Amino acid sequence: MIKSLRRIGLLTAVFLTVVVVPVGASAAETKIDFSSLDQSQTYQLSGTLYLPENASSPCPAIVLVHGTSGINQVGKLYREPVLGAGIAIFEVNFKTGIFTGPMDRPHIDTFVPMAFAALKELRKNRAIDPNHIGIMGFSMGGGITMRTAIEENRQRWMGSEKGFVAHVAFYPVSKPLVKIIEHSNGMTGAPIIIFYGTEDSYGEGKAVPELKSTLKKKFNFDVTTVEYAGATHDFNRSGPSFSYHDPAAIGGTATIKWDPDAANDSVNKVVAFLREEVAAQ
Repeated sequence: MIKSLRRIGLLTAVFLTVVVVPVGASAAETKIDFSSLDQSQTYQLSGTLYLPENASSPCPAIVLVHGTSGINQVGKLYREPVLGAGIAIFEVNFKTGIFTGPMDRPHIDTFVPMAFAALKELRKNRAIDPNHIGIMGFSMGGGITMRTAIEENRQRWMGSEKGFVAHVAFYPVSKPLVKIIEHSNGMTGAPIIIFYGTEDSYGEGKAVPELKSTLKKKFNFDVTTVEYAGATHDFNRSGPSFSYHDPAAIGGTATIKWDPDAANDSVNKVVAFLREEVAAQ
């Protein structure tokens, strides 16, 4: 509880830092190719490593995982603020050559060994502190982020090696996660924060609180949640509102609407969380 209050207290303090980050905060971009830890997968994976301009080396980092639409403006919204906090970003591409949309998207468990492979890849890089690497994802990426926080997944793909030190999940489609976690052997213990809207087409308005309650009751694990009243799925994706077909959505159709207030608030809270849980360990 004390830690949660301390984290909340940081949010106001970090606001000015976030908004004054210079546009040129990222000085280096490097494309990195790597392979899934699942040897039965033949996908060719890649990602772009963004390093903070004036950060001391080695620096903390996050693996950034996109949603079903692929790498887009959502991840870019957080890039400069996170880099400005001295935290590197490894933005992975788990779509190209793998799927085109909701109808041919592989089961989400397919991506878990890919995420852990990205973690191992970062740990090889001399510019990155191997002990200070978190993960952050949106929608499908949020679901992947949550699954890497389950202890049996870490054990399966990492063995005795430590997993991610922190998890940031945006609207991770929590309903199926409740049952998965109920039947798991627990979480890794790394801190988790989940962002969601009450009008999410995947039922996050009810599912996230249920997930939070399940984690507390079954494992006495406290997850931090940030709820935005009236916000939809992908509320931090700028542009006109639109709907699309996805079998995972309620009624098979999802609606997205840009919510600038929620989006901007989430940027500040993400930076505060990462500063405390990834950069300041």
